Amino acid sequence: MPADHDQSRRAVVAGGTGLVGGALLQILAGDARYRGVTSLARREVPAPPGIVVQRADFERHEELVLPDVDDAFCCLGTTRRDAGSATAFRRVDLDSVVASAQRAKRAGALCFMLVSSLGASPSSPFLYPRTKGECEAAISAIGFQTVVIVRPSFLVGARAQERAGEAVALRISRVIQPLLVGPLRKYAAVDAIAVARTLVRAAATAPPGITIIESDAIH
Repeated sequence: MPADHDQSRRAVVAGGTGLVGGALLQILAGDARYRGVTSLARREVPAPPGIVVQRADFERHEELVLPDVDDAFCCLGTTRRDAGSATAFRRVDLDSVVASAQRAKRAGALCFMLVSSLGASPSSPFLYPRTKGECEAAISAIGFQTVVIVRPSFLVGARAQERAGEAVALRISRVIQPLLVGPLRKYAAVDAIAVARTLVRAAATAPPGITIIESDAIH
């Protein structure tokens, strides 16, 4: 845990308009340890009181200028379907995430908290977990004092716009949830608010180095 983690922390959140990001901003807005929180967003959106929204084009990361920051949180992510192609998906879930991390490092961030995914692995034959694994490796190599990687399973929560097929997946997850015990627990659906709480808690308690929090440890 950083020795100076007191009531003067400054945070930046990339992806604050998403399911986890929105919950994260709500928590940070009420956390007395933070005196400044900036939400990086592609478009102007309402934010909790006290949160500064900064427009950011993550595909033009060289133009991204951040305020001084101690803790950086990244909740950026999409799906191949929403992105339109594998290339566009990787542009968001890999290139934009790494770019935001590099900018946060230049702005002084010591801690970087990343929302990844269950099963993330750079050697996976599948696009989604492979991209997430490559992203984890790239972030880990940037040189932050502390890196926290949270790997949730299927996320549940109130989205502004429901993704195609998500309602069906949610109904299925509710049916099989009681069966997911022991080693299978990590496949259970995870509430986005729990992911956000885990991120904030880890920012204050994670030791130097790389910490990976698997889905069944999110609460």
